[in-house]
Amino acid sequence: MSVDRYTGCLFGLAIGDALGMPTEFLSLDAIRARFGPDGVTNLEAGSWPAGHFTDDTQMTLALAEGLLAAGLDAPVDAIMAEVAGEFVSWAEDPIGGRRAPGNACMNGCRNLAAGVPWREAGVAHSKGCGTAMRAAPIGLAWPGDYERIRQVGIAQSLATHGHPCALAGSVAVAALVSMALEHEEPDQMLEQTLAMTGEISHEFVERLHRVPEALQSDPQDAWRLLGEAWVAEEAVAGALYCFLRSPDDYRATVLSAANTDGDSDSLACIAGAISGAYNGINAIPEDWRVKVERGEDLQSVAERLFQSVDRQS
Repeated sequence: MSVDRYTGCLFGLAIGDALGMPTEFLSLDAIRARFGPDGVTNLEAGSWPAGHFTDDTQMTLALAEGLLAAGLDAPVDAIMAEVAGEFVSWAEDPIGGRRAPGNACMNGCRNLAAGVPWREAGVAHSKGCGTAMRAAPIGLAWPGDYERIRQVGIAQSLATHGHPCALAGSVAVAALVSMALEHEEPDQMLEQTLAMTGEISHEFVERLHRVPEALQSDPQDAWRLLGEAWVAEEAVAGALYCFLRSPDDYRATVLSAANTDGDSDSLACIAGAISGAYNGINAIPEDWRVKVERGEDLQSVAERLFQSVDRQS
């Protein structure tokens, strides 16, 4: 492992998020009508200027700061105390500007702010993709330690989403980032993810089992199999599909995710995290790296996570 995979992961997810921001809520036909027959191929303005990302990356950075503030060897309760504080600060920040956050994320943050314990703060029946979209820092913090990834992945999900699919989505994305950091063979990643999440949610695993069929299908048929990514099982299955179609090509991975019906920004955010961790920062087009907002923050968080892991190894 090297720091370039850490920076690749965080820049990768932020850029994927920014690419998908103007296409979220649009059908593929509407995307092509607006951006041309190839859809979005560059950072474009949408609700915010080109290069700006959404709540997906904002919450990812909040989670990372909570992990770093607690220390990577801290007990889960201590970690979640810091993470909860970061989530509440994000939700109440009038300057940073929340960007189309999900209702479950906001409800969970309101509960945390009111003093509800993190284990009870989340919306019990919500399986939205809000926990999966932000889970990458867990994989960066404990590469190869899959029991720790499982513990913290479930914990950070419970703060906002309580459905088993949401818990599994958080664990899966963190695990996939860890595998990507360690440069696991892409064709082994699905099986390892299924093994890690099978006892958490059968519904989640059922959707992931569709990925091999999707890879053999026409893209339109693939997305009918996988779904529009509004919920955790669809978002993770879709992001893994995008990565496995082009594991060595960051640009192709995130553009295939951004040019979809449904929750394009979350899909491209997750796919970008996996691809960025697998391929490293230099695989990401330089003009995108320069244009994405808060580049210094992304760099700083990546380096501090890498240094924290390096000190423990």
